[in-house]
Order: sequence, then structure tokens, then C-alpha cells
Amino acid sequence: MSHRRFASTGLAYVLAMCAACDLESCVRGEQQELDCSDHQEGFEKTVAREGVLLDAIPEKASFPMALVISENGIAELLKGITSDTNPVAGGNLTLFGLNLQIVPKKTEVELTSELDKCSRCVIFAVDFAVQAVTDGGTSQLAGTGKSKISIPLRLEQLEGDTSALVAAYDQLTILDLTMSAMGFITSEYPEFEKALEIKMTELIREQSEPVQLMKFEPWTIGTNSVKVAAKQFAIFPEAGVISLGMQTNLDLPKAVALEVGQALDGDAMMAVQMHPGLLLGMAERMLAEDVIPRRYDDEGNPDPDGAQGITLTGLGKNAIGANDLDVTFRVWRTKGDYCGYANAVSVLRLGLEDSDGIQDRITVTPTDELRVLEGGQGVGELYEDNQDLVEENKGLVDHFKSSLADQIGITVNYNELAVDGQNIVFDATGLTVTDKKIDILLDFLVLAAEGG
Repeated sequence: MSHRRFASTGLAYVLAMCAACDLESCVRGEQQELDCSDHQEGFEKTVAREGVLLDAIPEKASFPMALVISENGIAELLKGITSDTNPVAGGNLTLFGLNLQIVPKKTEVELTSELDKCSRCVIFAVDFAVQAVTDGGTSQLAGTGKSKISIPLRLEQLEGDTSALVAAYDQLTILDLTMSAMGFITSEYPEFEKALEIKMTELIREQSEPVQLMKFEPWTIGTNSVKVAAKQFAIFPEAGVISLGMQTNLDLPKAVALEVGQALDGDAMMAVQMHPGLLLGMAERMLAEDVIPRRYDDEGNPDPDGAQGITLTGLGKNAIGANDLDVTFRVWRTKGDYCGYANAVSVLRLGLEDSDGIQDRITVTPTDELRVLEGGQGVGELYEDNQDLVEENKGLVDHFKSSLADQIGITVNYNELAVDGQNIVFDATGLTVTDKKIDILLDFLVLAAEGG
């Protein structure tokens, strides 16, 4: 029988041959390395450590995931605010017995953490047209104005591990206001202008209410047991971003933590940032839920009672490919006359793809790359001896890589984000993979909901 024909029959055939020949000529090492009870116990202990969930999302100072919104992004979110929730966005205001109609013409957004202004605020600058009308709709005067308004931001925890970034319009403050109408310019009368700022602040607060800028919901993945919620946020004025720290109920090592506070590239509105360790933890959980098949038969097909099993040992940036991830894993054999495990590494390729002609998304594609690593035991050492044998027995690995790529794809394309009463459309515009962060740049568009 030729070597290649021997290889093509798979690992099960190899094990059968081992039973018919001298052990030392078939498998290196001591016979105890072949003992199935030992390897079954080792496999079960490893499986028990994978994909563990905490009882609740923890309160920690570090985060495995962050959502970063730039000033451009905040401006787009503010566009979705309607006059029904606050007049600053364009609406009606009653002042000194006049019915004022305010129409914004130009808006600019600036984030600030200056205590003398507001420690966690967005500064909203508005150029507007104003018109005073009677109760019957007759115009009495018209003019223009400029205002600068500070709007506090806060994070609210909602039901079902859902959280929301809220703009407290009912606590806004007019920092500066100038109006001009029929030759009357408020800036020429500083005391009147200051009184007007105070009065309009009071009136707008009375007529406004808090507004959800964006809501963050848990992943829709697997059995939906993995939760994620925004737990803290910080404003970085120099970088022009607000960073929301996202925490999960996956039991992750302390080292799985992001560094935050950097500016976004170009005019990007938003970034989803993940530590590679979060992807590893998510993949382990999907194995625990059998969304990614854990066990396989001798033909490499998923089988909950199969003799072979998979556990993960690592996931990180590939040293060569710009956006490639190395996935290291262990293939176990825990049933039969002879058992053991082999260590291997393969590569997942991340990229950007136009999915529907409107928006791009992140793709995760398994590659043909497969290398055997040192450290196998028992029958697993055969893999180290014979690369051809590995190449001819990739069915199991191919099933595993395909399922893994699907679940990693769902994870990195996290889009469980909503704007209350609006539709939001995301478009991935950039992707960077480093040792400690996967950075996905997004643009988005807030649209009026159908029938709204």
C-alpha cells in the first residue's frame, strides 16, 4: 500500500494499523501516552474551562470591547432628534407671549470634559432662523440667531442587559445666545442677552425630555446567552471621541483589556474595537454550546458521540498577513484502543466586502493554511511525523474552521445598536488588526422610521 493511499484512509485507519503492529514502530513515546482514559479526562477538564459564563456582567475598570463615537458621529445622532422631544432641534417655543418657530440652518458638535462647562457634555452650536407668529399663524417678526448649548450625556442601564447613551436635553444650558430681528441685535444689550439666555434655558428644559442617542443590546449569537453592555463612558476632547466601555458575562482573563482614547482615522463616525481575547472567549462559548461542533466522527463529520474532539488554545494576530488571525487548537482522540492529541494552527482572513450594494461588512474567511505544532501526545505525534497525513485528513479541521469563521464573523459584525424611533444603517469603512486590538471603522446614517 502506498504512503498516500494509506494517508487518505484517515486517522481511524491509522489507529487500526497501530493495533496490528509494534507500538514503537507506529507511535513514539510511552504506552501510557496512548491511554484513552487519561486523554478523555484531559479533554473533559479542558472543555470545562472553555466558554464559562459569569452569573452577571461584572463591574470592572477595564474592558474587552469599546464603542467609540466621534464628533461627526454624535452630530449624525443629533440629527435624528425631532422637535417632539426638544425645540433646539427645530420646533416651537413660547417666549414673552410670542410663539417662536425655530429652524436650524447649521449645526456643529464639540465634545468637552471641561468642568467649568460640563464634565460629560456635547457642545451643540446652532445657527438658526426664527419667526414669531400669532395664535392664528400670522407672522409678527422674523430674524436669525446663533446659540451654543451644552447637553449632558449619561449612560443608562435598561432592562435585559441593554444600555443606552442618553442626551439629557432637560438639563441643557445655553452658554451663548445672539439674536437679530428687525434691526434689534441682542449682543448690543449684554444684560438683556444674559437674561434671555437664562429664560430660554428654563423654557427649553421645561419643554424637553431626555433622548436616547443610541441603544446597545446583547449579541444575537448562539443561544443568546452571551451578554454585552456599555458600563462606562469617557470623553476625550483632544481626540474628539467618546469611548463607551463594553463589558461581557464571558469569564475572560484580566489581560483581555483595551487601551482607549485614541482619535479615529479620517472622518470616521464610529469604531467597534475588540481585544482578540474576546473573540477567543466567544469562540470557546460557541464550542460549549455546540454551535461550533465540538466532536467529530472518524470521517471528520460533526458527531456529538464521535471519537475526536476540538479545543481552542489561542487566537491572535498573524505575523505576516495584515488582517489575518492565527487560530491554534488541539485535535483530540478520546475513544478506541489508542488515543492522544495533536496541536495545530490555521489562519482566518478578515476583510471588507460589499454585502448588499449599500453597506460593507467584515468578512471572515478560513484559509487552507494548516501547520502541525510540537507537543502532541500519543497518536497525535503521528501528525508531527507526517505532513502528508495531515493534508489528507483535513475534513474535521475544515468543518471546524468553517463553523469558527461563521461565529467570529457574527462577533466582529456586532450591530445590535438602535436609535429610538429611527432606523440606523451601518457601513464598515476600515479594518485594522493588531496584537491587542481589532479596530473596525464604521459610518452610519440615521433615517426616519417608516411611518414616522
